[in-house]
Amino acid sequence: MQPATRILSCLAIAGLASFAAAALNADTTPAATPAAAAPSASLTFSPATLDLGEMIAGQPKTAPLTITNAGDAPITIASLKGGCGCTTITGTPTDVIAPGASFTVQVTVDPGMKTGLELKKPVHVVLADGRAQSMQVVGRVKTVVKVSPDAIELSAPVDAKAPTVTLSRMDGAAFKVTGATPAGVIAMPTSDKPAKSFELRVDTKAWEKAGRPTAITLTTDQADAPKVAVSIKASEAVTMFRLPAPEGEGDRTAIEASQDALIQRIDAGLASAERSSQFEMRLHRETGMLFVHGSEDDLDAVRAAVRALPASSGVRESKPAPGT
Repeated sequence: MQPATRILSCLAIAGLASFAAAALNADTTPAATPAAAAPSASLTFSPATLDLGEMIAGQPKTAPLTITNAGDAPITIASLKGGCGCTTITGTPTDVIAPGASFTVQVTVDPGMKTGLELKKPVHVVLADGRAQSMQVVGRVKTVVKVSPDAIELSAPVDAKAPTVTLSRMDGAAFKVTGATPAGVIAMPTSDKPAKSFELRVDTKAWEKAGRPTAITLTTDQADAPKVAVSIKASEAVTMFRLPAPEGEGDRTAIEASQDALIQRIDAGLASAERSSQFEMRLHRETGMLFVHGSEDDLDAVRAAVRALPASSGVRESKPAPGT
């Protein structure tokens, strides 16, 4: 049985922002005042909005973007990057750009595997003097092969009844499903003949053995839909426990050592418990919030381990405010 405890220096749990805010309530440390935005650079973009048009899921698309120094002084580009990891830019100049001069970069967007999306991705240009300017890249990920339902919900322990997913082309044409990754999680068609739709069964035990992936990628023989994603939502329980948190730089080292010691004691208290595959503990150091994911049995085991701590530890479970 492998411990699943993780300690993070920053909050890295998608979808829990509002949940955490509700639990902290009035005793949350006030947010710092945002820093003033850098003054805008004197740049023009051609096109003003880069439209990549219709995109195929799983296939990155590249287009040129021309940037002009519209000011009356030379500029140097400090950085030119997309607002997320799915957008990359090549050809950023290292030389000084004279007034009125232009340069062209190549902007590539990976649309991911989800279809039917309207994409809007920012591109940020920051100059050496701190000035910044942004523009937008847009695109549309067309749906060629429809997946129904949009997402399959599985739980742990795995469901006795295996769910199914249906694939069909939007235009009603016949096609083939040729493979799946990871293999074995979805049963392949019993015939290699093209069909207008396929109803495929999910092997929940194989999904568990594969590490509970959040998506299964199916391949087809269609040039406009070579890959199709089947999304999987794993049902899990989440709760939070409040640990001592640093109130200033002076006590930070001691408090962080105390946090680590408490988590180790909680983890040791789980030694005899059977942990589910999705069990995980994540610490947000600044607030002292310990996020616990897993099954209800996992959470109950952590609660028991917390109750075994001395009252002086100060560890307590946090509940979201009513209605959240």
